[in-house]
Amino acid sequence: MKKYFYLVATPESIIVSHLQPHDFGNYLSVGTQKQLHGQVIFFEFDPDHTKLHQDYINLKMKPYDDGEPKRSVYLSIYRCFEAIPLRALRNLYLVTDDGKVLEMAAHDYIPKTTKEIHLYQQLIPVTTRVASKLSPVDFIRRLTDMNQPVSAPKVFLVDLKLNDWGTNPDGPLSDLPYPNPDHLRDCIKKLKLSSARQTKTVLRFLRDDISYRTIQTGFFVGDQKQYLFYPFPSEKDLEEKYYSWWRSALVRHF
Repeated sequence: MKKYFYLVATPESIIVSHLQPHDFGNYLSVGTQKQLHGQVIFFEFDPDHTKLHQDYINLKMKPYDDGEPKRSVYLSIYRCFEAIPLRALRNLYLVTDDGKVLEMAAHDYIPKTTKEIHLYQQLIPVTTRVASKLSPVDFIRRLTDMNQPVSAPKVFLVDLKLNDWGTNPDGPLSDLPYPNPDHLRDCIKKLKLSSARQTKTVLRFLRDDISYRTIQTGFFVGDQKQYLFYPFPSEKDLEEKYYSWWRSALVRHF
């Protein structure tokens, strides 16, 4: 049977499986008995660009006696994103908590020219939510600058919506389901009032799943030298091409 290699962010791990990506995402989200429920975010990656324990993989990756495929064999659960080079990453998959899977490919990122505040949800190696004046690429470069006292070799994050608050925090937030919106507004105002400050922590760690409907541009994974951008589909595409997934995402997180 063919082997598929996955870099999972929820929680961070490297897994090899006989299941192709959509089946694997469904399996991680709801399990074989459909009694589990949980959001899943993961990449498929090319093992030829990585150093893996091949003897262990060959030993463990055998179908069950009844012919059933091996669903998951864990290869690592620690500092996994550091171990997988960016050139090895293939598509990114977002899974709802009832097992619907959305596939996203990497594309070029075109930054906006407007000066607005961004809201970043970090996923790896920490889950801090941060408001920042920095563009996604500059934010990644700052976080991965090893000359700074607080840094990481590689980061994975998502850019979240602020609606009009990115430029005018005194306006309405609309229907975005962020906890403690008054605190978020205060963080944005403090950033705008300070010419020197570039970032402001909004949440120290993520307490729940990401509401997919709050995603602004998409997901970024990168280090000091390079990055990959996985754009989130437009609202039109979500409603026309990915309706089943989008409906599940809305129902579960509205």
